Amino acid sequence: MSDQITATHQYLLTNYGPLLTLKHLAEVLHSTPSGLRMAMHRKREPFTCALAGTRRRVGRRIFFEAKRLAELIDQDKDDVSSQ
Repeated sequence: MSDQITATHQYLLTNYGPLLTLKHLAEVLHSTPSGLRMAMHRKREPFTCALAGTRRRVGRRIFFEAKRLAELIDQDKDDVSSQ
């Protein structure tokens, strides 16, 4: 994807900043933090495997990159609309 900011990325930056916590990510995906944690741990779905790839550790805390998350959401949205 190019350096252009998509609407999804702009939304995430405006509402959450460049790094999202697990709680913020759960809010965006309409899920619970524990549900997301379990889904990423199990690695059964391609989306959750890719989601785990957006994780960044800062000290002992885990964050998710807004840019990579927006790319993942946009890619998944494009895959669904093409079916």
